[in-house]
Order: sequence, then C-alpha cells, then structure tokens
Amino acid sequence: MRFGAVFLSFLLIPFALFAEGISTRTGFVDGPVWFSEESLKLGQTVKLYTAIFNGEDSKIILKVDFIDDTTALSTKEIIINPNETKTVSIDWKVSSGSHEIFAVISSSKKSEENIILERVKTQPVKFSVTQDVPGGVVKNAITNKFSSIFEGDKNFLQKADILFKINFAKSEEWREEKLVDFKNSKEKVEKRREGDKDAKTSVKVISLIHFYSLTAIYFIFSVSVIFYLLAVILAYLSLRTIWRILKRIFRKKYEE
Repeated sequence: MRFGAVFLSFLLIPFALFAEGISTRTGFVDGPVWFSEESLKLGQTVKLYTAIFNGEDSKIILKVDFIDDTTALSTKEIIINPNETKTVSIDWKVSSGSHEIFAVISSSKKSEENIILERVKTQPVKFSVTQDVPGGVVKNAITNKFSSIFEGDKNFLQKADILFKINFAKSEEWREEKLVDFKNSKEKVEKRREGDKDAKTSVKVISLIHFYSLTAIYFIFSVSVIFYLLAVILAYLSLRTIWRILKRIFRKKYEE
C-alpha cells in the first residue's frame, strides 16, 4: 500500500508542474542511503540513513519512504527548519537475497500547502546477502561424500598400501632420472661459464643465475628427505585448494 502511494505520487508529478513551480534547492543530499555498519550480516539489525536539506524560507513537513526494490520498508514523517539539513533513519533487519535500497519523498508540505521538490529520490544501493552455512554442515557433507565412495570396499586400505608402494617406486625412478639430467645440465652450464669469461656483464649474470638455479634443483633432487618434504608441502597446498573448492560447492548446494 505504501509503495503504491509512492508510485502514484510519481505519476502525478508531471501534472502538478503546470500548477506549481519546482523547488530545486530542497530535497535529498547527493548520494545514496547509508548504513550504520560497514559490513552487513544476515539477521543483523542495522540503521538505514539518508539526509534532506530544506532550502525554503519556512519549515517543511515531509514523508520519507525507505524502499527495497518494490517493497516498502518503513515511512518517517519529519519537520525541517529553513536552511537545515536533517538525517532520517530506520531500523532494518538484514535479509538474504538481492537488494536495491533507496529512499523517496512521498509527501512534501510548506505552510500546509503541497510543494513540488526536484530531488525526491536517492541513488539506489545494490548488494546481495548470502546465507551463512554452518561449518559442521559442510564438513559432514564432504565426509559423507567420501564415505559413500569407499563404502563396501573392505580391502581399501590394503589396495591403498599397494598403490602407494607402486607410486613411490615410480617416483624414486623418476627422481633418479631427473637427478642425472640436472647434473648433466649443471656441468654444461659450468663449462659454458668458463668460456664466457670475456662476455658482457649481463651475460655473465644470466649464466650465473642459471648455474645456481640448477645447483639448487640438483641439491633438492639429490637429498631424498628434502625432495619428499617439498612434495608433501606441494601436495598439502593442492589438497587445501581442493578442499576449499569442495566447501564452496557444498555451501552453494546447501543454500539452494
């Protein structure tokens, strides 16, 4: 009902222009509405503000409607003295979904007579609020998913052990092959550096960086403890990324 009255008032404005002038100095200050909190959380109650300036020579009485898209949130009636700026606020409980919040002046009077204002609507604020999913819900969903994959396979641990041994043997074979390759590359770069004694400084620097890079990689591959420690770290970072992706997928599915 309130929004219908606001909409009707906009329709009547063009007809009223022929009978009365427009007050260009009075109305909302430039900019959108603002909130009492910088970040909005679902279910939180915040204050919603706007400000109006009275540029008339006498006090005015206004009705201000706060609108969320097509839903009227609340209406406030205020009195503003001449050359005064006054803030208007309402309490709003943050709800989920997409929002487009703004304020409109649905009624304006001066000395008991209606007046037409130019700045009767604020800029809209558009944003979305998503529902927070409890961490336990996401964790249980992912756990159940993996449990369903391995359910009924009593020999899973045995198979996993065999698979680990096979892959470990392959990784050791690959590490030894790469160790030989890096050693040969390191020796080639070292010989080239000896022949570049009279080369430009920039060439020497590049050659030196290449040599020390190969030396570091060769050292990592030659010490199995360091090699597998770095492999574990990389595997951990990869699994953590996958875990975060799964959490987002299950959170989105839960919200739907």
